[in-house]
Amino acid sequence: VGQELLSQLGQEQPTANVWCVGRRAPAALRPHVQFVEHNFASIISWPKKMPKNASAICTLGTTIKQAGSQAAFRRVDFDFVLNFALESIKVGARSLHVVTAHGASSQSRIFYNRVKGEIEEKLQSLALPELHIYRPSLLIGERSEKRTGEDFATAATKLLAPLFKLPGLRAIEPTPVTRLAAFILSTVAMAAPGNHIHTNAEILR
Repeated sequence: VGQELLSQLGQEQPTANVWCVGRRAPAALRPHVQFVEHNFASIISWPKKMPKNASAICTLGTTIKQAGSQAAFRRVDFDFVLNFALESIKVGARSLHVVTAHGASSQSRIFYNRVKGEIEEKLQSLALPELHIYRPSLLIGERSEKRTGEDFATAATKLLAPLFKLPGLRAIEPTPVTRLAAFILSTVAMAAPGNHIHTNAEILR
C-alpha cells in the first residue's frame, strides 16, 4: 500500500512535499520524495523542519509468520504504529491515516484481529484532531515479499468475483491496493475533524 501511495502521489501531485519514513528505502524513489530512515522504536530524526498541517499516513503491517512470533507481530502492528502516531502528533500533523484490517476488534478471539482492534482503540484515545482508520479485506497487489496464501487467494478471487456482489459479501471482497491507495488520498484531501472508520465496503464503493 505504501508503494502504491507513493506512485499515485507522484502521478497526481508530482511537486508535493512527501516524506517517506521507513526501515528501508522503497524501490524507485521519486525525486520529490525524501526518505527518512527510522526504526519505529525511537524519535524520528527529520532532515529539516516539517511543514505545518501535514497529513500522516501509516501503512505498517506484517504477518505472524513473517514476524516470527506473536510478540514480534504485536511490536510492528501495535508498538510501531503507535510510535508513528505519537511522532506525527509531535510535528503537528493535521490528520493521521492508518490502515488496519477488516474484522479488527479488541474483543476478537483471533490474535491478528485483536491486535488491530487494540491499536485502533489506542489511537482513538489520543484525541487527535483528525483520525481515519481503514479496514480493507485481503489486499490484492504486488508485494516485495512472497506470500503463497495471498497468491492463492488472488487467483480464487477472480473465479469467485460474482459472489462478492451479493448482499453482505461486499464486506469481505478482496481489496485492490490501487483502490485503497486512491481512497486514502481522496480522504486526505478532505478535512473531516474527529475519528472515522472506513469499512471495506466503503473503500470499494
